[in-house]
Amino acid sequence: MNENKNKNKNKIYIMQTACNYKYNIYRIIIITFIITGLWDVVLRILSLYNPIPSVKAFFPFIQYLEPYFMKHTLLDAALIAGFVGATTQVIILYFMSLPTRNSSMKYIIQFLIWSFIVSALYGFIMKASKLFPYLEKYYYEPLGIFKSLYHDGTSGLIVQITLLFLLNYI
Repeated sequence: MNENKNKNKNKIYIMQTACNYKYNIYRIIIITFIITGLWDVVLRILSLYNPIPSVKAFFPFIQYLEPYFMKHTLLDAALIAGFVGATTQVIILYFMSLPTRNSSMKYIIQFLIWSFIVSALYGFIMKASKLFPYLEKYYYEPLGIFKSLYHDGTSGLIVQITLLFLLNYI
């Protein structure tokens, strides 16, 4: 009798763990969507309103975003960015789990390298899909292939570092 109870408890624990894992994955994807959209709003402000002139001088790629942001409303651009960030995160989390406070520095670095690579390569999917014609015309074409890979990868790192910070320290 006790043996059956223990088996049932183990089954319930396994089901709860699987459910919590799915919940956490969905939560991470939604938070990634929000973070990516908010960073896009920051880029929009820096691009269109130039509140800190030295930023545009230091990061010249921001100038390429001006016509893109002129073609999209704040919400349009943020939703597009959020969608791209969330779908990229799905690919990243398929291959690696999100690091936690207890993760080794080696694992965190591996995760960030993987995030950079996937984010950089995701730009090819975006271009091939033809779903983002203004981004292609005003951003990817002027930047060229190597700079666009670098900037996509870097934006992925910014989102991941923000996510890790929020989940582990707030």
